[in-house]
Amino acid sequence: MRLRFRRDEPIRAATRAYRDAERRSTQIIRDFLPTGGTGCDRIAALNWLAGEQHYLAELVPLGSRLLDEAAVADRIQAHLWTADLAGMIATAEHAADHGHAYRLGGYGLEADNWTVYLLGAYTKPGSRAGRAAVLDSLATHLHQRGYTDRVTSTATAIADAYRRTNR
Repeated sequence: MRLRFRRDEPIRAATRAYRDAERRSTQIIRDFLPTGGTGCDRIAALNWLAGEQHYLAELVPLGSRLLDEAAVADRIQAHLWTADLAGMIATAEHAADHGHAYRLGGYGLEADNWTVYLLGAYTKPGSRAGRAAVLDSLATHLHQRGYTDRVTSTATAIADAYRRTNR
């Protein structure tokens, strides 16, 4: 029996893994965040989302045969910023869950004072609808600062998940 190995098989496998991880990221926001009954459940889902985004950033160079280096670097940076955003929201969720103020977590997006202020405001409202409004403001602010659509749409999607939970 002879094994057949296609020349583009590693690229196809990386592309398949990228699509699967992208699907999992969407499922985390759509399915797991709204059903999180406690703050710990939401923190776990947000940290899982951050991990998936880091994984996606690692897969970009492997499955990107059609993109130039600048486009690959931009896509990697977008995934890393999205992972930072999910981690920052998880940190804020942890602070809100335990009644503490938001503490800087060393994320790259925290270089901006307004972002830190909004995450501090995230810890204040008791309802998820109030937190969703803060996340909408954060998405608008990040869009105005020139962050990619992936980052802003993730903030908006998390806010929508919180709104669906609150209904």
